[in-house]
Amino acid sequence: MDKTTIIEQSGEQLSSGKLARGKITRLPYQSWSIRILSVIVLLAIWKLISSFYPPTLLPGPDLVAVRIGELILEGDFFVHVYHTVARVFVGFALALFTSIFLGIAMGTSVHLENFLDTYVLVGLTIPGLSWALIALMFFGITEIAPVFAIFVVTSPMITVNMWQGTKAIDKELLEMGKAFRAERSALVREIIIPQLLPHIFAATRFGFALAWKVVVLSEMFGLSNGVGYMINQSFSVFSMVSVLAWTVAFTVVMFLFEFGVLKPIEKHFTRWRPAITL
Repeated sequence: MDKTTIIEQSGEQLSSGKLARGKITRLPYQSWSIRILSVIVLLAIWKLISSFYPPTLLPGPDLVAVRIGELILEGDFFVHVYHTVARVFVGFALALFTSIFLGIAMGTSVHLENFLDTYVLVGLTIPGLSWALIALMFFGITEIAPVFAIFVVTSPMITVNMWQGTKAIDKELLEMGKAFRAERSALVREIIIPQLLPHIFAATRFGFALAWKVVVLSEMFGLSNGVGYMINQSFSVFSMVSVLAWTVAFTVVMFLFEFGVLKPIEKHFTRWRPAITL
């Protein structure tokens, strides 16, 4: 067997994802089975620990599941979840669009970078709890307060992602595009945007995680509806099962959004990226 044949066979193995020492490709159902197994293990540990405490202090997952069902049947569950999700979407949408343009501007302009990096650092340092309290004290018990708190908490983090993502763009690809006399719109569409998309989705994921926390804090301190308000109401009567029920139900809603909306969109727009497995 000559060298050419060996090289061709090696190339076929690499292109088909099969390495010489036997690479196993992970199928979608395998990933989901691992996630389901992880949840089962967590519930089993929770059930085991709860058996050592009274239900009023640490109810088991079965009691919490029953309480979630009761909340759904009562009808108020969807009303409060709707208010919380609406506040998150409005505040985060404002932060996302503002921070994308701001981060790109900082990544392409040294003067803007030097002028704004201190403010971004300050925004990252101030706790979300402080912003929630400041927003409620300044705007009062209105819908503006949680939206403003979400905006100021998530904006610096998204800006940093876009800032660093812009600075990490492959300059050689841009130079090659210019050498082939590609139009500016083609450079943006084919080179810049594909390289920024992973940073945008990463910023979206982390930004939403922060937004959920901030909106719950705002609702706990001053609003009259929402998941945070109901958690605070349950705490006021020391109903641990209701506190955990609202917390778990809200977590499920976040997971549904993550795996039902964000991940499919990210997978579609970043399908050009090769999978790296060891």
